[in-house]
Amino acid sequence: MGGAFTAIAEGVTGAYWNPAALVQTPSTRLGGGYESRFGGLSEFQYLGGTLGTVGVGGGILIVHSEMYDAYFVSGAGGVGPFSLGITGKLYSFVGRGQSARGIGFDAGGLYRLQVRDAQLCVALVSSDIGWTTIRWDGLGYPAIDHAAWVTRLGMALTFAGPFGPWRCAADLEVALRRPPYPGEEEYLARALQISSRLGGELWLEAVVIRTGITGLDFASAQVPAQLTFGIGVQVLGVTIDAAWVAGPLGFTYLLSAEFYF
Repeated sequence: MGGAFTAIAEGVTGAYWNPAALVQTPSTRLGGGYESRFGGLSEFQYLGGTLGTVGVGGGILIVHSEMYDAYFVSGAGGVGPFSLGITGKLYSFVGRGQSARGIGFDAGGLYRLQVRDAQLCVALVSSDIGWTTIRWDGLGYPAIDHAAWVTRLGMALTFAGPFGPWRCAADLEVALRRPPYPGEEEYLARALQISSRLGGELWLEAVVIRTGITGLDFASAQVPAQLTFGIGVQVLGVTIDAAWVAGPLGFTYLLSAEFYF
């Protein structure tokens, strides 16, 4: 769905997208996924699980790549249509005599509103609040890096339509790539990045078809928009999803499976 997932955040990746959504699924879920980016230039794998009851939810997510590992632990609570969630995360890198560690936090909120026969979800999540500090060892000198402080506003509308239920979603992302340097002028012009994502899906019984657009960068003279396509199948408590993202460096492929009970 082009990454327009902030107001949906279903499944085991909710700890990443928006921890507030973990109360949406009163069930236990286990799953994992594999992602090959940019024609095989980099690979990601993840494993996760969620546990949700009425008004309370939690999740654990582990992400692995050639560059780093990231560990997410999330909790959420909700009253009526409103929920809040928080995530603690650990970044870790070890290799070639070097290592790095960083501890950060995310926070999110989600509000669900029934509008006649449709449901509207509005969500806000802020990731790596205050720029997560990543400290490097083994370089022979002190080194510090920062994860970008990213805030996303998302909306999703689910409604009945021709052929089956439809869902449309949109995200607006504001990223501050680094903290300001002392005395820096024109900081926002150098560090601010604003982009959007759009997506939609159609449910046909046990099959769901998805498409989206990602990478709409408002701060750039060029618009590096990328088309995304996906399909999912849900049978007997098992969901299998596949997605493709077209980009200038090659295709990105994703495959995931999730079990819920």
